[in-house]
Amino acid sequence: MDPMIRMIYASRISPNFGPADVHDILNTSRRNNQPLGLTGMLVFADGFFLQALEGARSKINTLYAKILRDPRHNQSAILSYQEIDKRLFGDWSMGYVLSTEKNRSLFLAYSLEARFSPLDLSAKAAENILSELAEHTRRIGPSAASSAASSAPAASAEAA
Repeated sequence: MDPMIRMIYASRISPNFGPADVHDILNTSRRNNQPLGLTGMLVFADGFFLQALEGARSKINTLYAKILRDPRHNQSAILSYQEIDKRLFGDWSMGYVLSTEKNRSLFLAYSLEARFSPLDLSAKAAENILSELAEHTRRIGPSAASSAASSAPAASAEAA
């Protein structure tokens, strides 16, 4: 039996990336992840993705191989890959957070520069920022998150 894994990776968006691409990624993730038993959270900030994926090792590995072939991602790097006993994002097939003025200070608290660059994060820092962003998203509540998801807001996530 596969162990449960949490993988955190970061990537730079491709030059041809457009606003509809985020919605496509989220819709595809939410549709495909649940039947596979995968959960996670996607962060989009300053031209980068930071994403946590949780689930069976074989399914995470297969999904990451697909992500590496996705032309919307460049310079992808695994920041953390570890066996886990409990999910941090178990209530979402794919939660979502967008950097805005309201949460900007949190992003910058984990940045070496004035711009968020997740490719520079340590494994611990990547897990910490994702945990803090998830807590912030949960506090805004499912109704705020659901209405926010359609308009690319400060934070959104699937209702639990």
